[in-house]
Amino acid sequence: MLIGYAKKYTKLIIGQLFFATVWVVAQLFIPRLMVDIVDSGIMMKDMNAIIHRGLLMLLATVVNIASLLISISFLTRVTAGISRDLRADLFEKVIDWSKETRTGFSNSTLITRTVNDVKQVSNLIDLSLRKIYTLTITIIGALIVSFSLDAKLASIILIIIPAILILGLFLTTRALPQYARIRVAIDRINLLFRENIRGIRVIRAFNKSDYEEKEFGKATKDACEASVKSESTMMLLSPLILLLTNFLILVILYLGGGRAEIGTIKLGVLIGLIEYATMSLNNIQQFASIITIIPRSKVSIDRISEVLSREELLTIKEDTIGCEEGGICFRNVDFYYPESRRAILDDIYFHLEKGETKAIIGSTGSGKSTILKLLLRDYDGYRGEIRLNGNEIQSLSSEEISRIVTFVPQSSFLFSGSIRENIQTGKKDASDDEIWDVLDMVQMGDFFRKSNDGLDTYIAQNAVNLSGGQKQRISIARGLIRDSDFYVFDDCFSALDYSTEKKVREAIQEKLADRGVLVVAQRVATVRDADEILVLDKGKIVDRGSHEDLVESSEIYREIVASQLKSQEGEIR
Repeated sequence: MLIGYAKKYTKLIIGQLFFATVWVVAQLFIPRLMVDIVDSGIMMKDMNAIIHRGLLMLLATVVNIASLLISISFLTRVTAGISRDLRADLFEKVIDWSKETRTGFSNSTLITRTVNDVKQVSNLIDLSLRKIYTLTITIIGALIVSFSLDAKLASIILIIIPAILILGLFLTTRALPQYARIRVAIDRINLLFRENIRGIRVIRAFNKSDYEEKEFGKATKDACEASVKSESTMMLLSPLILLLTNFLILVILYLGGGRAEIGTIKLGVLIGLIEYATMSLNNIQQFASIITIIPRSKVSIDRISEVLSREELLTIKEDTIGCEEGGICFRNVDFYYPESRRAILDDIYFHLEKGETKAIIGSTGSGKSTILKLLLRDYDGYRGEIRLNGNEIQSLSSEEISRIVTFVPQSSFLFSGSIRENIQTGKKDASDDEIWDVLDMVQMGDFFRKSNDGLDTYIAQNAVNLSGGQKQRISIARGLIRDSDFYVFDDCFSALDYSTEKKVREAIQEKLADRGVLVVAQRVATVRDADEILVLDKGKIVDRGSHEDLVESSEIYREIVASQLKSQEGEIR
């Protein structure tokens, strides 16, 4: 996966690796010059050799610093670019998913994967190119130079390196499951935090603060325990490597000191060997310290790949049956939720044409919202067919469905920003006059005219500065400003009083007289003026007809009327 994203930045990566290599070579060149200064300059009392090698060391230092800065510049562009591309692809993938495809991914885990896991992968790329690569070639280069100075003493270093690598592999393998546990715990923390912030009023109203604090404490404790276990395992690596490094230096000093005394090794070579051995093992120690990012990143990469590799379950299919019939048409539709054995909808049949208003009414759990999920193609029906303007719904993309059908949901979600920006979500090029028109239709025009900011009135996050009824009316206005063939209102009048609702419905009826309107509601007052009302019970359309007809012929509808409108029985009849 990472190679695929890195291809876009091949030139920058090659440039980064080139200058990183120059930086390492310059770093390795400095101790080698020091060997010559000791043996050819100080020991031979040759000042010219000391000055010459000293100037070369100064030049190597300048090259070292310059190449490091250029390398970091290239690296920053690579890591920032790949992080940006990963987050963009994750967002683009998730935003187009249907509800059926999204099953198994909570909001909290998607946020964690897009933010924290991508950051973890970014750290891996940064350390791989900036540290792991440079440390690796530094160790190899130091060994090569050491063997060129004295093969016997340098061979001791080769004995220590495999032991360190085996030790690192063992500890990393033990820590990996704990890093996976940390990611799951973070998902849980995000979920609980998000729910508690959004439901703070409910928690206080039912005096559940202590319970929620305990649940959040369990989640943070789990994350803490996993972090302690993983880090305590990996923290053993650095002191063990330091112990082996000091042991190796002692061995080199012991053997090299004896040889220097009898004259079989020069003093400068011995100093150089110690310098390169220290450099090798210090780099191995750093390598072991940062290698802990690999198991963490492996978990994050797997979690990101799981999202990116999830294919949309509701694919677009070719419509093999031509149909000139327009409108919204449900024909003998059955539906089961995934892994459910009970039919949620059974033999649903209705046809909505332009200029008609139809309504669906039923008790909670009767299947009203499920019909709308099928209409918006969050799921596919088990049997039967759904057509929009003659096209099989499975042959239409989500954008095409959105152009045909405007959906006003029950939950009134508003974006933080001005009222103008929220209404323009429905129509991006809407003029101020158009916005005022739809606000007047939903009885909100005067409210914002009285405001000092007018259409620039700021809506806070989650619209906490508006009441439930105001949010619903703005949500309705956002839908009304769109231009589509059909409009679906999903119980979006529930927070309005009867007087305001009547005015809003009359304005909608006038504006959408030549469009198809489908109203889903639980209140009889909301649906009574529809051309046809579908009475839904246990997933079946048990009765249909006008309000007057159903009052006379439908027992279920009469029960709904009696339960809701006893105080207004005279008006209804």
